[in-house]
Amino acid sequence: MLWVHIGMPKTGTTALQSYLHRNPGFLHDNGIHYMISGRDRGTGTARLICHNSLAVDMNRTAQTLPPGLAEKFIAEYRDNRPAHCVMSSEMFFARDLSALRNALFCQIDDPVRIVVYLRRFDDFIEADYKQRAKNGLPTGGAAAFVGGCLARIETDPDYMNFGAIFDRIQTTVPGAVIVPRLYLRDEMTGNNVIPDFLSLFGVASANIVPPETEANRTLSRLASEALGVFHDRAAGFDKKRCRRLGRTLQQSNDPGLFASGDVLTPEERDTINDLLERRNETMRQTYFPGRDHLFPPSARPASPEVPMRGDPEELPRFQYAVRSILKLLAAES
Repeated sequence: MLWVHIGMPKTGTTALQSYLHRNPGFLHDNGIHYMISGRDRGTGTARLICHNSLAVDMNRTAQTLPPGLAEKFIAEYRDNRPAHCVMSSEMFFARDLSALRNALFCQIDDPVRIVVYLRRFDDFIEADYKQRAKNGLPTGGAAAFVGGCLARIETDPDYMNFGAIFDRIQTTVPGAVIVPRLYLRDEMTGNNVIPDFLSLFGVASANIVPPETEANRTLSRLASEALGVFHDRAAGFDKKRCRRLGRTLQQSNDPGLFASGDVLTPEERDTINDLLERRNETMRQTYFPGRDHLFPPSARPASPEVPMRGDPEELPRFQYAVRSILKLLAAES
């Protein structure tokens, strides 16, 4: 059976993909094979942690795979039956999967299961803002970004409409079984996406040795914005160097650089969750009939140590984050 993990983004995909990539022996012992084709750059050896390059190929105008890749993929799949064969890319979440169906899935006689983790609406918007901010992308600032999201919810009926996404998947990949999971730590097996995903294959969480460090700890809003300041190719900060700087910042034990719940106000959280819960009501009834709400209805209360937008100490905190990054750069040289 082929399992296609498609994210969604901001649901622990990097942590999960890193684990799948680094533990082939453990996976083999539990009847799981993480497909190498599509993430090996044609070398036959897994070099990438996920199948994003395959998603890029499928998004090109021609929507064709590199020569010989389809044949390698099908041969690898057949060689590893009856194991659960897995591929993963969060970039598949927003892609038209018909190209993958035509190139790969239609040559597989076994069922295709598509696993998608769904993140609470307000938490996704917060994570999306921080990702954009630390990558130096234009956001207009947190208040304007959230305001834009609220406006989009009001005007775009497909925005954060999981039911529409599932309908599209079932149209483009007929016969596929969609396996939705809720990215709620308190409810996931082992309170982590890695054991939760592996539980789909009957792997007990007690048998899983988790990574020593979290793949992507949550930088504060201000630290994310400070990191984005350094995305300037003309000043010598290309994407590769900025990613390296971000990883170094992630490894810091400085509590002043990490925080959650600091992008949206409680009122914005309540409004966003209420509107999008109603938008996804039919999907909830179909896939989660035992739940009264798709996600817990009350917004997560802000921690006392997490400053809200406009806090008087916001500028000193931002300056502190910039100085922390400068110290890391000085240590590099």
